Amino acid sequence: MKKLALSAMMCLVAMTTNAQVITSEIVNNAYQSVATASDSKFAYNVECDDNNYITTMNVFNKTVLQNGDIELKPSCRYEYDYAADGMLLSRTKYVWQNEGWQCVGQLQFTLTDDLYTVEYSRWNQNTTSFDPASEMMTYTLMPDNTAFNVSYYHRNHNAKSYRLAWQVSVTGQSTLDSYLLATM
Repeated sequence: MKKLALSAMMCLVAMTTNAQVITSEIVNNAYQSVATASDSKFAYNVECDDNNYITTMNVFNKTVLQNGDIELKPSCRYEYDYAADGMLLSRTKYVWQNEGWQCVGQLQFTLTDDLYTVEYSRWNQNTTSFDPASEMMTYTLMPDNTAFNVSYYHRNHNAKSYRLAWQVSVTGQSTLDSYLLATM
């Protein structure tokens, strides 16, 4: 649960600092920013579709050996799905375990007239499907698509409805830290 809360907070920070709907352009820009950072402890490899949208991002732990060689070990993988207009619809996360990729969860993104919603569902190995969403963040949008209110909801296993955990109004916005976006 602590990892989920941390992920939710990172998502909140990433979204509220730039307060915008996540699109293929934002994913691509975040990747470019982290991939070109010289002091990164990670290395990245991406696959793109015909629209140049990143569909898969592999993240590797990078270690510089004593002889100067670089050793890469798989860490996690993100798979992205987009709407025709480039809006991010989902991001599925996998972690490297037992010499293979293991699915751990998925974020689903939905946009209505003035509400941007992100829901988190865990992967259930027993059913080989995603459990119903257990956490949700909503971003109430102004006409220019900047957020002015962020709410976080959660529900217990098998609960029918969400419970509001906290809510905050966004008053000031700074520039996006793309590293946060790429590592969420």
